[in-house]
Amino acid sequence: MHQLERVTNLLALLLSTRRPLTFEDIRQELAGQYPENLAAARAAFERDKAILRDEGIPIESEVLGGDRAGSTGYRIHKSAYELGDIGLTAEETAALRVAVGALRMGQTWAEEALWKLDLGPGSRTETTAVVSTSLSVDARLPKVHEAIARRNHVVFTYGVRRRTLAPYGLLARHGKWYVIGEDAEIGELRTFRLDRIDGDIDLLADSNFERPEDFDVRSSFPADPKVLPGAMDVGAEVARVRVDSSDIGVVITQYGEGALVSRASDGSGVFEIPCANVDAFVHWLLGFVDRAEVLEPAPLRAHVVNWLESMSRGVAV
Repeated sequence: MHQLERVTNLLALLLSTRRPLTFEDIRQELAGQYPENLAAARAAFERDKAILRDEGIPIESEVLGGDRAGSTGYRIHKSAYELGDIGLTAEETAALRVAVGALRMGQTWAEEALWKLDLGPGSRTETTAVVSTSLSVDARLPKVHEAIARRNHVVFTYGVRRRTLAPYGLLARHGKWYVIGEDAEIGELRTFRLDRIDGDIDLLADSNFERPEDFDVRSSFPADPKVLPGAMDVGAEVARVRVDSSDIGVVITQYGEGALVSRASDGSGVFEIPCANVDAFVHWLLGFVDRAEVLEPAPLRAHVVNWLESMSRGVAV
């Protein structure tokens, strides 16, 4: 079981209990979620508690008496955890429940969000959603949220390159999470799919940034899929492509006159086309059949040639 899911289940357990639970009680209630080895289970439990407390969740501990004398018990009082009354009208409360019911992000997050607002199961405004969507849960989401809130840069590996990013915002599209911000290496906005990040995300606590006041995460999400970095790195994010004269107008319509680098005497032209997402670029290129040719970067040209040769031999790439 992933630690994020276990921590979430621990939170739900400590919120729902009416009496303090010892470490052994918790191991029994969350059977199979902690290691069999006692020392390893205790260490994992301590890490889980630290995560919750670092997020500001008030875990109370007390030394128990009676038949459990000397043991330490843990629980979370809902009164300390909940936000309390934030003045929602009945209509606003119902709308919130519909929204939370329609969006599922793992096992229990939606229910816990309603607990925060004291709108948990059994409330008078309970409503069943008639539509539903599902978002993947990535263990690195809390780290990205923290970086955005604290205005700290993050460092991660994407493809084969290390990236330093000022994360301006997070956005969900088609069931996937994307982080959008300024790539420190090129000084421009870039968008990265969270589940394609290789390994951990490091937060640079001593490196701060200022988010532009006019930044809007929704309008900043690229409409062109070729701009979204993919798993393959060809050494550049823009390709030079020669396009036959018959299709010059089509490419200008897509990318504007500014993308046209040069014109040849035969009427063909060389364009600069985004290629950060190699798969999306190849899909776009093949739409021109033999009327477009990749000139550079060389690794991208080699990849396209290899792809075409493999297809001619009937080999899947």
